[in-house]
Amino acid sequence: MTSNRWIAALLALLLIGMSAPTGWADGKSNEPPSAGANAAAAVGDVFYVPGKAIVCGVSGALYIATMALTFGALYQEATDFVKGGCGGKWVLTGEDIKPAQSY
Repeated sequence: MTSNRWIAALLALLLIGMSAPTGWADGKSNEPPSAGANAAAAVGDVFYVPGKAIVCGVSGALYIATMALTFGALYQEATDFVKGGCGGKWVLTGEDIKPAQSY
């Protein structure tokens, strides 16, 4: 019974990833990513998003520890921990996965 739920969840993620709209006005290639790239991004998000949350949490703990140990003297350095751990993309898209075009 539990395995059926996992399979259903993975299939739902695949369908969501394949139907996610891409940003056509972002100046990138005019070709939308393939269904395979969207599916790979959806499956990759199963591991990427929780991993990103863990890294962000650890960087937040490092921020608190640095601020406490230095009494706020290393504010910029402590902020860089959080920017590095929590910044950037949190969800992969097919655009991130699709192969580069060769001309």
